[in-house]
Amino acid sequence: MTSLTLNPLILPSAGPTRDHIVPAKYRLDGYDENYDFRTIAYDTVWMERQKSILLVCPKLLNLESLLKSSKMTASGNEVKISSIKRYRRHDEVWIACAARPRDLEIRTKTFALNAKIGSAVNIFDGKNVLVTKSKNNDLNWISDWIKHHVESQGATAALIFDNGSDAYSIPELQQTMETVEGLETALAVASDFPFGSWKSSKLIHRSMFYQAGMLSIARHRFLHSARAVLPIDVDELVTGASVFDAAVASRFGYVTMPGVWRYSQLPEDQTPRHSDHIWRREPDVASKEKYCLAPSRWFTDTVWDIHGLHRYVFNNMAMMRDARFLHCEHISTGWKRKRDAQAGETLVRDAQTEAELAPLR
Repeated sequence: MTSLTLNPLILPSAGPTRDHIVPAKYRLDGYDENYDFRTIAYDTVWMERQKSILLVCPKLLNLESLLKSSKMTASGNEVKISSIKRYRRHDEVWIACAARPRDLEIRTKTFALNAKIGSAVNIFDGKNVLVTKSKNNDLNWISDWIKHHVESQGATAALIFDNGSDAYSIPELQQTMETVEGLETALAVASDFPFGSWKSSKLIHRSMFYQAGMLSIARHRFLHSARAVLPIDVDELVTGASVFDAAVASRFGYVTMPGVWRYSQLPEDQTPRHSDHIWRREPDVASKEKYCLAPSRWFTDTVWDIHGLHRYVFNNMAMMRDARFLHCEHISTGWKRKRDAQAGETLVRDAQTEAELAPLR
């Protein structure tokens, strides 16, 4: 598979908009620029087992009432919402339908929205899958990130949701993924939606709907039958024992791994690579844990969140002691903050990290 598109529902520019989820008193300058006012659904998917159309949505908020009052037709036949599942940073709308339709129309008094209906994808079945979102990350970073996890962890597939990169095209990203030796399956999916704003003095993550939405799409449409799934960012490298194997062997079908920050000392005019991140602060600085899961087990058949499952309450119980991830400070486009957390600090060369990253040099 060389290309695939999502099937979104976007409100017209002259139509209603999503209310703010963060109160005005906490929103900083620039907050609105990244807030998603108009996306109803990121993707529209046929779910065969449930005999339903699934809309994976940002938090609907006031737009929920708009959906409930609209007239919905699938391939011309009227359908109705059977349930709305509300989560912390995204929602799912389930629409009962006896047979797979071609398209969905949502009609209100003032406008109509249409979307084709996508199907579940099976190319990741039985694979150990890396999944992430990315925007304008250097293609060398992406190649190194995949290469490391193929060689160190036994990854066999990678799924990347591209959030509107303009430094290269989706075909270029796809080609970069496919050229990593040992990777059996690769897919880059265009997903150019507002990411959500972090420019808030409080409730900083409430408006970041995008990443949670992409993980929901990954779970339902792409990775439902994967052997194991590792949701991590391009600046994170897992080292040690295979977390894929550990997740499959776990009675939870789920493991977590601790993280530590690592730093590069290259001059600012040089582009760092993961392999340059062999320096640490003293004392070492931890990064919040990440996780790996085996889909559709009793514990993992739930919403996939950024740092874990079930509001993270079992993360310590599931923590691996023979694996960790390196959070590479300077593998970043600086989209959220300038990566300079080590500024003014004395850095120590870390021999263990240097050995772990040696294959990338």
